[in-house]
Amino acid sequence: MFSLKKGGYVKVTIKCLNCKSKNLIKRGLRKNKSGNKQKFRCSNCKSWFVEDNGFKRMRHDPTIIIRAIHMHNDGMSFNDVVNHLWQYDGVKITPMTVCNWSTKYSVFLKSHKEKS
Repeated sequence: MFSLKKGGYVKVTIKCLNCKSKNLIKRGLRKNKSGNKQKFRCSNCKSWFVEDNGFKRMRHDPTIIIRAIHMHNDGMSFNDVVNHLWQYDGVKITPMTVCNWSTKYSVFLKSHKEKS
């Protein structure tokens, strides 16, 4: 599998989650409301898996999650973030959901600032 970088293509290796083998076969797409993802089948252990993008088992679109965290880190309260997402995107979540997302993902975002 290849991904595009600035200078050209760079090979990305994916390993089986069970046996760590690189002997994989692409077998269709998994489709849901957050988009399509490539499905793989390991030739060694015969297991199926989808490459993890960091948002495994999340119900909402990753762009919504990232926007909510950025809005909170930029100074909006959890309730203001919830109201904004409901008014502009039609996404109905609770303030606790935004709090959980912020706790889980904010360390991975570049805009996260260490508070002294």
